[in-house]
Amino acid sequence: MKALIITGDDFGISPQVNQAIIKAHREGILTSASLVVGGKAFEEAVDLARANPGLSVGLHIVLVQGKSVLPHQRIPKLVDEEGNFPSNPILAGLRYFFQGEAAKEIREELKAQIEKFLSTGLTLAFINGHLNIHVHPRVFGIIMELGQELGIKNFRLPREELLLTLRSDRSRMFSKLFHSITFNLLSRYCKSVLEEKGFHFTDKVYGLLQSGDMNASYVRALIRGITRGVNEVYFHPCLLPCPEYSRWMPEYHPGEELEVLVSKEIKELISASSIQLVDYSALQ
Repeated sequence: MKALIITGDDFGISPQVNQAIIKAHREGILTSASLVVGGKAFEEAVDLARANPGLSVGLHIVLVQGKSVLPHQRIPKLVDEEGNFPSNPILAGLRYFFQGEAAKEIREELKAQIEKFLSTGLTLAFINGHLNIHVHPRVFGIIMELGQELGIKNFRLPREELLLTLRSDRSRMFSKLFHSITFNLLSRYCKSVLEEKGFHFTDKVYGLLQSGDMNASYVRALIRGITRGVNEVYFHPCLLPCPEYSRWMPEYHPGEELEVLVSKEIKELISASSIQLVDYSALQ
C-alpha cells in the first residue's frame, strides 16, 4: 500500500490559516490539521473542526514564535511578560537544552497545551511541534512522559530524503543539508524511544526541507517518488494577507501552497499513482 497523510500546520494561528485549511480539506487533498491552542483563532478552529468531522486534528506544540497558554508568572524562563516565546528557534533550542531549570516550566506549559486541546472534546489524533521543536532532546523527553500519561500514541517523526528534495529543487542547498543532518540525527534517537514506548509514526515525513515552499513542481516530484508505506506531507496554507505569517514566516509562500492543495492536477496524480489519502488512524 502507498498512502499519504496530507497535513496543514498552524491551524488556529489566524482566521486566514483556518479558512485555507478548511478549503484545502473540503475542496482538495488535505486530510489533517495541526492545531495551535495558543493561537488567536483557536476557538474558531475548534468550531470548524467540529463542523468538519472528516478532518483529523492533532496538537501543534508551540515553544517558539508564538504565545504560551500559561501566563508569564508561571513560566518566566520561557516567555516575556506578554506571553511571547522567543522568535529565534536556534537560540530558543540552546536555551531549552542548557538551562536545566527551564525543564519544569516546559513540562507545565506542554501539559497545559495538551489539556487545552483535550478540553475541546476533539480527538487528539497526533502530536507534532512548530518548527519541529517536539524532537528537541529536552522537549521530546517531556512529551514521551506526558504522552504515556495522557494516552497519546501518534507522533510526527521528521525524516526526509535529501536527494529526493534536491533532485526537485536545488535552492537553499546549505540550509537543506544542515536541516537534513540535524533532524535525521535527532529522529534516529527519537525513533528507538518511540518504538520502545509503543508510539506510532509514519515511514517518512516530507515538508521540512522545503518548508514554506511546497510548490507544485516539488509536490509532483514528491508524489512520483513516494514508495510503499504510510507517509506524511505537511504544508502551511494560508489566505493572504496574514499578519502572523508576515511577522513569523515572511519568506513562506502559503498562498501557493493552498493552490497546490486544491489543485485538480495534483489530486489526479495521486489517484493515478495508486496512493490512498489517509490520516494517522491508518497507523493503527
